[in-house]
Amino acid sequence: MRKTYDLDGSSLSGVPLTRDVGHSRYLELARASDSPQISYMNSQTTPTLLVEPNTLLREGLKRILAETAYSPVALAANFDEALAGWETSATPFLLIMDGARDHDEACGQVRQLKDQYASARVLMLVDHYDLKQIITAFQAGVDAYLIKSVSCEVLVKTLDLVMLGEVVFPSVVLELLREHALRADGETVMQSAEKVPDGTFQTKGLSVRETVILRCLMEGDSNKLIARKFDITEATVKVHVKAILRKIHAKNRTQAAIWASSHLPADEHAST
Repeated sequence: MRKTYDLDGSSLSGVPLTRDVGHSRYLELARASDSPQISYMNSQTTPTLLVEPNTLLREGLKRILAETAYSPVALAANFDEALAGWETSATPFLLIMDGARDHDEACGQVRQLKDQYASARVLMLVDHYDLKQIITAFQAGVDAYLIKSVSCEVLVKTLDLVMLGEVVFPSVVLELLREHALRADGETVMQSAEKVPDGTFQTKGLSVRETVILRCLMEGDSNKLIARKFDITEATVKVHVKAILRKIHAKNRTQAAIWASSHLPADEHAST
């Protein structure tokens, strides 16, 4: 089983992790070329194919990788051109490709490549990170996924890991997953009750007492304060709160308050 690394992991110790280098890093090293033709050259290093529709970026990446073990043996503006003149062997080869122009098409090409050449390794370069696109890319078989403004050092170290059979994902994925989880959690609570056609709200079987206690939770009242308001014991309040959480499928008092603010009518008056 392959390990999975993020760009902030200790496995990349000593590597600058700045992502603010920008396209200028490529442009500084690039020399504009008017020829759209693929160029092939002999190489004793890891066979590397580079697919990038932007000429400046393509030439810039070529120069960046020229002094590494991944000096491109084929440069092309699109996937088909890159593979057209490629003679593969049993040796694993590397494909560095653009995923920004048409992400879905690029993922489809990765699947095609992996089906035909199981030993191929793929690094996809994009303009920005999107959680759904990242997931789609890795499901397609992408081995590493980087933004185009990544530093040269991180790019090369990532290629090293990929050729060792590892999977490298951007650390921003963790942040995106956390945000997605929070949104999904909130939506689950918000959808736990639905408004019925006559404009009233379903209360998920809540009793009158549970409904007024739920309003207290919405206002941030503690169990002790609720007990004083209704002249009941704190133990009784806890029993009601547990019943409320169970009925509206909330995990805690905060979620219950969110549910109440969205699903209890504003003009409903608390009663005992």
